[in-house]
Amino acid sequence: MSSGGRGSVTFGIDALLATPERYLGRARRVALLANQASLTSDGRTTLEALRACEGVELVALLTPEHGWSGFEDDATPVPDRRDATWGLAQHSLYGPRRRPDRAVLASVDAVVVDVQEVGVRCYTYATSLALLLEAAAESGTRVVVCDRPNLLGGMVDGPPLDPAHRSFLGYLDVPFQHGLTLGELARLYVATAPSGGVDLRVAPLTGWSRGDAPPAPWVPPSPGLPTLDAVRLYPGLVLLEGCNLSEGRGTPLPFALLGAPWLEGYALARELGALGIPGLRFRPLSFRPVTDTYRGETCHGVQLHVVDADALRPLAAMVRVLTHLRGHHPSFAWVDAASRPWASEDGAGEIWHEPSAGPLVDGLTGGVDVRALVEGRSEAAEIQAAWAGAALAHIDAARPSLLYAPEPTPPAGA
Repeated sequence: MSSGGRGSVTFGIDALLATPERYLGRARRVALLANQASLTSDGRTTLEALRACEGVELVALLTPEHGWSGFEDDATPVPDRRDATWGLAQHSLYGPRRRPDRAVLASVDAVVVDVQEVGVRCYTYATSLALLLEAAAESGTRVVVCDRPNLLGGMVDGPPLDPAHRSFLGYLDVPFQHGLTLGELARLYVATAPSGGVDLRVAPLTGWSRGDAPPAPWVPPSPGLPTLDAVRLYPGLVLLEGCNLSEGRGTPLPFALLGAPWLEGYALARELGALGIPGLRFRPLSFRPVTDTYRGETCHGVQLHVVDADALRPLAAMVRVLTHLRGHHPSFAWVDAASRPWASEDGAGEIWHEPSAGPLVDGLTGGVDVRALVEGRSEAAEIQAAWAGAALAHIDAARPSLLYAPEPTPPAGA
């Protein structure tokens, strides 16, 4: 990922605000799918900017996982609320409802979408967009996606989605790390959706090339990703949610830690350092999460430092780490999706809900490949060849939907 910077980069919301008629047409009553991390390039919140846009009437808010604040705990249902400042209704898309109600769509001419995509299939904002597009196809409501950079750049890596494992954690038929922006994902989804046409418009970025570093200042897209290094590690450390390890949620360093009460940090740092994983350094650390896995317990383990972002392949790195842990630490275990709080919620087991049975890591990764690699039931070379083939097929399928150069690419040597 090149060093990049703000420079002259402008976001899709800036394009919409400059020429609203180009993207909204005659649509004037709009709903906004966003959160407080949604900002214009000059630092205004998208909500305020849309309210001030002449001829646009913002009448409702739709909120993804983590709510409007963007800082509610992961996997925690968010209720409908009313915005305290502007009095706008907030319709949660992360609770019993995952698609907007028909009545909400019928009350507006268009839905403006402005959320930050990370670039990993199990990051749920893209699923929320796909479900919105499905609902909009039925109602005839226009959807305008205001594009933002893919925070992980253009690398395509990891397994394709096994349809048998489709869920809210893996809904789109793209590789685990897909290399597209949210606008490109929307274009690809609409182009391949079997459910009929959607009135989609994408307001593009300008001044951005795939692989540029995110423009400054850094704005966390969700509570677990407070830094760019957390984003860089996310495609690997998200696997820890599927086993009995803490990834640092409930600490100041989410998605930068790996630990458990049954590990010893100094020994683990030596063991993982000896693996020679490109791009990473490990230092021993003890920590006590205040939420999530091992809440209130002291965990021993390591902090992961990204020392070469260009060399790092986070998913492959974590497969090696988990393979070592499973082989050398008998306390290691996978977590079953049925143990998660969402397994008892309304809608559990539906395709638009999180998985409620089987190993959670399979739901996170969209199939059994990763678990089979860690357990030594599959040959790494065979799996990597299959992933590389899926990456090339994805890039070919996505080519008509691309908006930015260069094209996404599979990792070198894949």
